[in-house]
Amino acid sequence: MFSSGRQAVACILLLLSTAVCAQSQSAVDKTQNSSISGKVTFKGKGISGIAVGLQIRETMRSENTRLRAVTDDEGKYRIANVPPGSYDVIVSAVLYVATTTRQSLIVGKSEAVENVDFALTRGGVITGKVTDSEGRPLIEEEVQIVAANKDSANFSQSIRTDDRGIYRAFAIPPGKYTVYAGKEEYNSFGGPWDRAGYQRAFYSDGPDAAKPTAIEVSEGSEATNIDITLTRSLVKYSAYGRVVDGETGQPMPNVRYGAQMFVNENNSYSSTYGVVTNKDGEFRLDNLSPGKYAVYVEPPGDADWGAAAARFEVVDQDVEDLVVKTYKGGSASGVIVFEGGEIKTIQASLAKAQIYAHVSTQPGRRSNSATVNPDGSFQLRGLGGGLLQLWISLPERVQIVRIERDGVAYSRGVPIKEHEHITGLRIVLNRADGTIRGVVKLETGAPPAGAQFYVSLKRLGEDNSYSTYEGVQVDARGQFMASGLLPGTYELNAAIASGEVNSRTPRATQQVVVSNGSVTNVELTLQPQTVPGRP
Repeated sequence: MFSSGRQAVACILLLLSTAVCAQSQSAVDKTQNSSISGKVTFKGKGISGIAVGLQIRETMRSENTRLRAVTDDEGKYRIANVPPGSYDVIVSAVLYVATTTRQSLIVGKSEAVENVDFALTRGGVITGKVTDSEGRPLIEEEVQIVAANKDSANFSQSIRTDDRGIYRAFAIPPGKYTVYAGKEEYNSFGGPWDRAGYQRAFYSDGPDAAKPTAIEVSEGSEATNIDITLTRSLVKYSAYGRVVDGETGQPMPNVRYGAQMFVNENNSYSSTYGVVTNKDGEFRLDNLSPGKYAVYVEPPGDADWGAAAARFEVVDQDVEDLVVKTYKGGSASGVIVFEGGEIKTIQASLAKAQIYAHVSTQPGRRSNSATVNPDGSFQLRGLGGGLLQLWISLPERVQIVRIERDGVAYSRGVPIKEHEHITGLRIVLNRADGTIRGVVKLETGAPPAGAQFYVSLKRLGEDNSYSTYEGVQVDARGQFMASGLLPGTYELNAAIASGEVNSRTPRATQQVVVSNGSVTNVELTLQPQTVPGRP
């Protein structure tokens, strides 16, 4: 996705900044001196002063680095002292756009990667004014510019109007775009600080404002008078109620609460107000459009109680006398262990770490949390009934392998009943510092122009969401690297896409054994698939 003007400025500052986190270099070997070089051009000529930087790209994370360079008078750049690893090369220029603003690379030891080039063009401009139905300018109103079709590279940009109600978006890639302002109803409800909203409206050059007009942008063009008129949203209502102790009926003061709006039975949107009930346990929800809602409360992470969300519907008036009753929640306790024996350095860093729990049937509810004891034991309280999912703030290169209860491994979550107290949970951890590095080749020779390789991998032997990986980065040379892997056997699947992907698309599958601290090198050769009954 292309960056907006503001994003581009921020990116340049990031690339040129020397104040970075030291951790950004921890994932790679600093002893190697590889380099990446190339050229940045505008209409075939080198352009100077363009920032080019590197971002670490791994299977499970992405981090910025201070590895960067600025193009010289000929548009050339060279980033030296690059440790081996997986990177995105990022170019950032405020007034220009590119077919791609980043390129993926796998850099080896003492390797000089050359010809990582970027071709820039001048972007276009879209400008206009946003007013209300009486012609008054709307200040600080958010305007969205989005690609009208897939040929516009999924571009989107958000910009706000100035004190005259005028907006001006620049550095827009050539293509067709729609422009709108205002909010959809399900995005327009929020806390008491929200200002009055406006219904979403698109720019249209015809009488029907519900039918947006696509604006065509070409290199260096400027589309003017792209004006939008907004009307007030539907009348807003409020909902009032109390949070009380389900056993005693006493009010629950200083409890955080929020609202959840249901678009349909399968989709909803939550808003946490950041406010708490008063001394009488009373709450108030404002800025509600007609629709179906639920009010939920957020007990502190170590609370031993929970509360079911109270559902209600707004029609044409305020809603009063809502009651949210708390209940004594269930609990889950257990211990964190290390597969293959304890690792002292990891165990020390895990002490006093946070463990988080979420129950799937608690809409809008934030995670419960607790502190892990020095011996690895933990206890989570205030849990409702449903599917209990657990996470831990783990040290780098450590992952959850599985969660066990009574010798049974659970891949998606542990069932828990209302008011149930689960004991004996075992959260099994292991180091995750294995690496698979390889290259994808085409049996028939060089891939066609514009073709792209795809590689995915999955850890076999367990149906476990904690140990499944997909979408491995593959660079333009067909090289790929997946790091931070748990030990085990992985299945690699590779394919090439150069248009329509069908049953005869060249593919390759291979199994690879990974162990901790090792780098496994593989070569995948793609071969056309055999279709029964066809030559």
